[in-house]
Amino acid sequence: MESLKIWLPLVLAAVLSLLVPALSLAVVSGYLAAPAVRWLNGRAGLPPFAGALLTELFLIAAAASVILFAVRETIGVIPEIRTAFSALDLRHPVADELVLYADAAIAAAGERLLASSAGLIQTIFSRLFSFFIFLVAFYFALYESSRDRLWFTSLLPKRSREKAKKMFQEGGALFGTFLSVELRLSFLTFLILAAGLTVLGFPAAVGKAFLIALADSLPFLGIGVFLIPMAAYQLAAGNMLLCTAITILYAFVLLTRQIAETHLWASTLQLRPAHAFFIAAASILIFGLPGILLSPVLLFAAARIRRLPAFSGG
Repeated sequence: MESLKIWLPLVLAAVLSLLVPALSLAVVSGYLAAPAVRWLNGRAGLPPFAGALLTELFLIAAAASVILFAVRETIGVIPEIRTAFSALDLRHPVADELVLYADAAIAAAGERLLASSAGLIQTIFSRLFSFFIFLVAFYFALYESSRDRLWFTSLLPKRSREKAKKMFQEGGALFGTFLSVELRLSFLTFLILAAGLTVLGFPAAVGKAFLIALADSLPFLGIGVFLIPMAAYQLAAGNMLLCTAITILYAFVLLTRQIAETHLWASTLQLRPAHAFFIAAASILIFGLPGILLSPVLLFAAARIRRLPAFSGG
């Protein structure tokens, strides 16, 4: 009965958070970005309301810049893809069938899009309204989090509040560590790809490297979504040397990224690199693709277990 009194408010709060994702995302984002507001208040002397507004504007500008750059590079890549395939000789029955199937699928998708244009417009307005609500909620979350990062737990009963604070602090620490590691890995991937694609003579190598590195930061995708079709195209076009070079670049990036990821997690969580690698590898082998997302949780749990007195001598 005592446990029910503690966990029931937490379960109800979690269900409510799922029902209002825009507000939940604003609260979590405010919690994560609160140190920036505190830094502006301590170093620049800005009051909390001004620091919250400046932080929100900076984050929006940064996100918009990344999105616009990605869209611009994607638009620039599309004509190159069309030119490349128009020059490729695909005189094979299977290839012809695939091209016809792709044309039919694209035409059908266009017809469905036109047929549902009214619903699409309604959805766009709904998303814009939700985004506006998020922006306002994000400002208030930043303002409150700059004074008390766990301000939103004040609506819970006292015993549930302490449990929620502990859970949120541990979850925030895990997510912050994960975000820091992923950003550094994405930057390393971008540098290697930019250098490799430049050496191989690809036009706009920096933009292409950015798109591939961006895909690499998304769960279950990775750089193979781009590099494997690129290598396959060069093989079909008869450029065996370039196909081999792209394959080697792909393998080199994978190997370098895996080694760097292992060392980053090991140094951050104070684990041995071998331990970090075997835990992450076991997570993927046991759980499959979801194990990629689960491995940071297992690494964090291993770091916590290792600090217990029974393991302190290891």
